Amino acid sequence: MHPLRTDDPLERKQVNFFLFTLRCILELLILFSLCFCLRFVYHLQNLPQEPELSLARILETGILPVVTRNSLHSYYIYNGNEMGFEYELVKTLADQLELKLDIEVADSMEEMEEALSQGRAAIAIPGVPVQEQSLFRTTQPYMHMELELVVHRSNIQVQSKEDIEGMRIHVPTGSDSYILLRHLQDDGLDIELVEENLLAEELFAKVAAREIEGTVIPGHMARRYQRYYPQALPAFTLGRPAPFVWMIHPEAHRLHYTINRFFDNILKDGIFETLYNHHYRNLDLFDYVDLMRFHNRLKTRLPRYQHLFEKYSELHGFDWRLIAAQSYQESHFNPWARSHANARGLMQLMPRTARSLGVTNVHDPEQSIEAGVRYLKNLHNIFYLAEEPHRTYKALGSYNVGQGHMYDARALARRFGLDPNRWYNMEKMLPLLEKKEYYKDATYGYCRGSEPVIYLKKIMLYYDIIRHKSLLESRKLPPE
Repeated sequence: MHPLRTDDPLERKQVNFFLFTLRCILELLILFSLCFCLRFVYHLQNLPQEPELSLARILETGILPVVTRNSLHSYYIYNGNEMGFEYELVKTLADQLELKLDIEVADSMEEMEEALSQGRAAIAIPGVPVQEQSLFRTTQPYMHMELELVVHRSNIQVQSKEDIEGMRIHVPTGSDSYILLRHLQDDGLDIELVEENLLAEELFAKVAAREIEGTVIPGHMARRYQRYYPQALPAFTLGRPAPFVWMIHPEAHRLHYTINRFFDNILKDGIFETLYNHHYRNLDLFDYVDLMRFHNRLKTRLPRYQHLFEKYSELHGFDWRLIAAQSYQESHFNPWARSHANARGLMQLMPRTARSLGVTNVHDPEQSIEAGVRYLKNLHNIFYLAEEPHRTYKALGSYNVGQGHMYDARALARRFGLDPNRWYNMEKMLPLLEKKEYYKDATYGYCRGSEPVIYLKKIMLYYDIIRHKSLLESRKLPPE
């Protein structure tokens, strides 16, 4: 007999009820499962889709597209080479990922945001502290900089917030400077605030030319721009240090993680410090009177000899602006200059060195420049194991102090376990040769080791200014 068949009407009703209940439960379970599946499919469809420029896609193409602004801090082209602090940062990232950079230049924050949203760029680098973005994800800050009020040198009495009452202050559009000053306005500070779609350097130049009363920009930029426009100066700090970040697509999760890890690593291993120092160290090596004299002599004296610097620098593979900067440090472009050690001429050649180079008249500008550049090239050839710019730095240091003392400094570096082919290690070792405990065992003895360190710093200061002048003239940066 079938187990569910029965002649008892009561039992039959109970069995039917049981079957009905079981069927209902099964149908409910099936309906619930279908609802769950439909909801899950809907959820999957509405998950954030991986952007076109995801890290996987970038690695597949081998190209890292970046958008930034054309500025001295972020990105510019000099002598056909791409440069800028932010450029070197993102280039380091690209090199580590074995990617090729593709740089797009934008004129505003809006254009950078558009490049991100349209997928033309994976990273946007503002190069300044910016307002918090609601549509775009930002990396962790990789540095913080204080914002400083910049005024004309004639307004040196401006030293606090109370002193700027009634001033009209211009700031870059969309910058942290704007937010900071708006907060000060809300707190009762009586100032007129003007946003301009200009770079920080352009506003600094306008202050120097007395076209505007003041601006607020990051301090490290202000001190560098002061080299080029000495008539303006940072007066005092406003607010808390502002963060610098990069912007990326909000859904590029792996890229976001990779960049943050990159920042963590370069901050720990010293790469960030090295890059930063290359652009912004020695900013306080600044004397207003000397700098104004230098700017004046770029107009009055340099034109007499520029063709000679160009001619012989090109012959030996140097940037003529570097040689001009060295010549100014040596002689202030004075062919009759004579040092206490009897070095003479535009390139301050010692009599013995001049004779060995075939110079018959050390006061003749062409002979002096030709021989000086040739001598520098000989020194440059000696340090062929060093990469640029360390090779050139070592050659310039040897021009000042002699190659023998540079050999001693290199030996000291090895003794301390440092790379002798890096100039920053020479900066540490050369001054030690002034101390008896170190020079007594050195092959070439005592050395005024601090001098070549200062010598190179001043040359690089002058070189930076001459190079910047050339950039402006070539319209690679906005005009003054």
